[in-house]
Amino acid sequence: MAKRQVSLANRVRPFGQMLQRLRQAGLRQGNTLELLLPRGWPESHGIIHWRLRGGAGVAPHGQVTELNQIPGVGAMTRVHAWTPPSETLLTRVTLPTRSRAKIQQALPYALEDQLIGEPDHLHFAYRILDDASLAVAITARARLQAWISRLADAGLRPISLCPAELALPLIGGSWSTAFHEDEIWVRTGPASGFVCAAGAGTPPSMLETAVREAREKQVAPQGLTVMQPPSGFDPNAWATQLDLPVQTQKQEFWTNRHESTPALNLLQGAYAPSSQIQAMAPALRPAAIMLAVWLVGSLGFNLWEWWQLKKTHENLRQEMTSLFKRTFPDAQVVVDPALQMQRLIGDMQDKGGKSSGADMLPLLGNIAPVIQASPQLKLRGMQYGETRLTLDITLPDFQTMETVKNAFTARGMQVEVIGANSTPGGIEGRLRLGQTSKAGT
Repeated sequence: MAKRQVSLANRVRPFGQMLQRLRQAGLRQGNTLELLLPRGWPESHGIIHWRLRGGAGVAPHGQVTELNQIPGVGAMTRVHAWTPPSETLLTRVTLPTRSRAKIQQALPYALEDQLIGEPDHLHFAYRILDDASLAVAITARARLQAWISRLADAGLRPISLCPAELALPLIGGSWSTAFHEDEIWVRTGPASGFVCAAGAGTPPSMLETAVREAREKQVAPQGLTVMQPPSGFDPNAWATQLDLPVQTQKQEFWTNRHESTPALNLLQGAYAPSSQIQAMAPALRPAAIMLAVWLVGSLGFNLWEWWQLKKTHENLRQEMTSLFKRTFPDAQVVVDPALQMQRLIGDMQDKGGKSSGADMLPLLGNIAPVIQASPQLKLRGMQYGETRLTLDITLPDFQTMETVKNAFTARGMQVEVIGANSTPGGIEGRLRLGQTSKAGT
């Protein structure tokens, strides 16, 4: 029994040492600096919002154009930075494991259908939610490295980077939104949200779509809280259009945060703060050995399986990427072309007038599931006019074309085959799609 007690003490002691090292690293000392980074930073200059919290609860804040203009920042200052929402995609996935090592390995493959480009160029951060699903944040590695490097040049070592829409408060079962420059940030849950173009007169079409989809999934918000509404904002008009109770708060949302830690930290894996990695290294060494053993036994099979999947979707990803870039040549980061196209088209519709079910955005949203579920379908071109969407497609045979046509019809769409020719590579066809009154039900 005495030997067991000694052995247990020897195993527990490293955890106490790890906690001591964390304290020595300054994680419970000094001030906390919160930064709200502007869109396109650091390549493009903009207004950086800052707040400095001290131990006495004093929170001076302001705006600067350069990091070295912020007063009261020292070597022991902890830095939390909020990144532009438009440069990070928030999504959700469920995996059959809660092992952190396996999750980090599997995430790029589990989300491969949503990605354009090589996963090696993207960074995946995640948080395990109460229902065992994962909230995932995806951003370009080059963008993440640019943020970290610019902060380091100013002598700042951030312990967290988090998409700014997650700085909005959680208000029961409601969604919270905030107007920021020409954007509206929306937080829909503990680690979920999105960004869309601002329009004070009426809700953006993307927000309307999100509310409608939430109702269809029976997770509709109980209401909408709008932070810092601009002049001319009419909560009654928004409430009527969204069919939701809408309330407003004039306080600045991010300087009145009450959450102690960010909802989803981008600084994970290789980007985790070095002080934390070094402190936890002794405790993580046994887990690393076990992971290495597991990798030797399973890596070969996993590589073969995922290589087959990657090969199957490679042509489709390339075609979708090419189409997206031709349509929106100014887009810098391509992560999820379907979602990004919806956002961009929604923005244009908000600027040009109210959308309807026969507009391009709803039509694209309705055909996207059929295209994604039909790996044999190759999209060669797309045209929109007179409330109709014309698709130029390639399929292996007429039977597959009939199957695709029935899939569109099942989603409440009018389908007209206006051309079909046999070629050595299969069938080249043209479909004209229109919305019916039953679409979306």
